[in-house]
Amino acid sequence: MKKTVILLLSLILIFASAAVSAAEMRSVKYLISGDSSDIDTLQLEADFNIDSRADAVLNLAFAGDDFHFGAGAGINILNQEQLKMDMHLLLTDQVNNQDFAKAFGLSARTISSDLNFYWITYYFIDDKIDDHAYYRGGLEYKMGPKSYFDLSIGNKYWDLSEDVINFGIKFDL
Repeated sequence: MKKTVILLLSLILIFASAAVSAAEMRSVKYLISGDSSDIDTLQLEADFNIDSRADAVLNLAFAGDDFHFGAGAGINILNQEQLKMDMHLLLTDQVNNQDFAKAFGLSARTISSDLNFYWITYYFIDDKIDDHAYYRGGLEYKMGPKSYFDLSIGNKYWDLSEDVINFGIKFDL
């Protein structure tokens, strides 16, 4: 069942990216998330390049019986030889049982040929929620010409109180 859901989500992303001519899909990341006792979420995250200074991301998550989505856009504020930093806006279907949430954030990543570290933090501006911070940070290790192993820690954008470990694979297109 979970494999079918991931395959269906992958096909939807491929067709959606073909329909949007202004954005070019740069990479796709598949993540398995959970705490120390069990795996509870499968995520599919597509990264789009809009132009040289702007990007977008779409995250689809399957958490048990629920689907969640997050869509964001970012603009580059620092681009050096070994470091990149962006500002982001994020819209989600739900956060801490509140429908439709919005957040702003910052991200940073190192630029290396084999091992890259990254960090992203969002602050939800909705008054009805108690926790406001969504974060994820970790590393990407290059396994092949266009593939990376991803290991990170963070929380979920729809459940900010639950910390998780993420394992995944990223493919550059």
